[in-house]
Amino acid sequence: MSKTPAPSAPIERRPRMRRVTRVVRDIDVWSVFKVGLVFHLVVFIIALVAMALLWSVATSTGTIDNVENFFESFGWESFTFNGAALFSNFLAFGLLAAILGTALWVIGAVMFNLITELVGGVRVTVLEEEVVLDSSDE
Repeated sequence: MSKTPAPSAPIERRPRMRRVTRVVRDIDVWSVFKVGLVFHLVVFIIALVAMALLWSVATSTGTIDNVENFFESFGWESFTFNGAALFSNFLAFGLLAAILGTALWVIGAVMFNLITELVGGVRVTVLEEEVVLDSSDE
């Protein structure tokens, strides 16, 4: 007769936390440039799509015509919005804003690196989680 081994009790795993101090001394400027450029371009594209959708809704509901008539009531002989010109200006302004925003992020990273050279970095305390086997069940 063969004996089947009795099932052993499951081993419990308990997380154990320990505090660790790290020092941030350098931020990679190239990675800041890449992340900043992608972030600003995504925000720009979202704003561009939102503007196109809002313009389409405003045109279809007659809001644009109402605003043009409102301005004409103040004495202007004719007042019209040129959608193509507004869109192209917004496109140019948005691209310029994305480039300038990315440049500000890069300048900020360079300034951080220069300042941490002087003061030694930024201390950050983090909690590291370790999984410990509970030995009381063995």
